[in-house]
Amino acid sequence: MPVSTKKQVNRYFNGAPTSRLIVTVENELVDKVDSMIKRRGGDYSHPCFGNRAEFVRQAIAEKLARESS
Repeated sequence: MPVSTKKQVNRYFNGAPTSRLIVTVENELVDKVDSMIKRRGGDYSHPCFGNRAEFVRQAIAEKLARESS
């Protein structure tokens, strides 16, 4: 059976290979993230607006940038 490549390359990442990262966190943390990404008066054009996955991706990237410098 052929291996699917559907989610290995994502159009949002300009053809770069991607992997799924699944995390388990406390409900309270999810509520805080949801509150932040759905704030009224927020920037609707911001990639994190209403998008948990993008919020988490950016948070990880920012943390790695801070820790590696």
